[in-house]
Amino acid sequence: MANYAIFDEPYYLAQYPWVKPAIDAGVIQSGREHFEKFGQAGGLTQVSRYFDEETYLSQNPDIAPFVRTPNNPNAPFASGLDQFIQFGYEEGRTRVSPEYNEDFYLANNRELLPLVQNGTFKNGYQHFIKFGNKEGRFATSFREPRYLIDNPDIAPFVNSGALKTGREHYFKFGQFEQRRSATFVGSPGNDILTGVGVGNVRLIGVEVGYGATESDGSNEFDTLIGGTGRDTFVLGETLLGPKVSIVGTKTFYIGQGFATIRNFTQGQDRIELSGSSLDRYILVPTNNNRDLAIQTNGLPLDQNGVSQTSRGDTIAVIEGGGNLKLNLLPESRFLAPLLG
Repeated sequence: MANYAIFDEPYYLAQYPWVKPAIDAGVIQSGREHFEKFGQAGGLTQVSRYFDEETYLSQNPDIAPFVRTPNNPNAPFASGLDQFIQFGYEEGRTRVSPEYNEDFYLANNRELLPLVQNGTFKNGYQHFIKFGNKEGRFATSFREPRYLIDNPDIAPFVNSGALKTGREHYFKFGQFEQRRSATFVGSPGNDILTGVGVGNVRLIGVEVGYGATESDGSNEFDTLIGGTGRDTFVLGETLLGPKVSIVGTKTFYIGQGFATIRNFTQGQDRIELSGSSLDRYILVPTNNNRDLAIQTNGLPLDQNGVSQTSRGDTIAVIEGGGNLKLNLLPESRFLAPLLG
């Protein structure tokens, strides 16, 4: 049974502007009507920010033989999208776009798992299409809402449909512009994040929800890999309440687990910690002085308002950093010490 849940009326009209005059003239009532009557059979595929024809066909190779081409003119489907609307959506196919990652979305929205298990949603993608993208959730490790806030000049192009998402802008253009800032985040499990771009890139290995981190990195072994830009490896955060009052700090990777930092470039990259100073941490060469470990030194750590003492707990290891002499950077922010 055909399902048009992914159809985005404003986006469709932005991609096919010649449809709007037909609506104004009363020939058709909407872009949706045009698509169902003409566009779907005609092979139009730009109906959603979160469906990409090329990705769908490459990630679902069993469909290709059934899509019409000059060499296969009698195939049953006008496009991969045509198959997806008629069958694929209800079949639970999720490999549909570079803008969506099913594993990431469910890992970072764990409250949805019971709803998928009990059949309320066939998968995370169906939740994202119906609710998640409207709620400000992001569906890949690229922190979409943060990018649009940090780069307000991009938002009009996304809103108009000239760009699908801020992520699309970043990977096509922004990663090559030094003035751009982007954030990549992990999940509650073990993640490998790589800095992409020549500008300012933040790498946060733990789970990040709507506005704050939702896991603390305990029992996680994340790998954060620097790129060519100015990377910030985030190992903690300050927790703010109403009127920007401080309600606590959170140091990531307390207990089992730690972050492995690779490709750290002194003088260019930074490591962000929690707390008001560096007196809670010590730097210890390890592995025959090849690497450098960042450890707690036994002073109280305020974790979500609960004071606890931890000594010798490794929260990160900088590979190849055994000879580094890291110092507090002058640009350290309010309760966010920066090493570099």
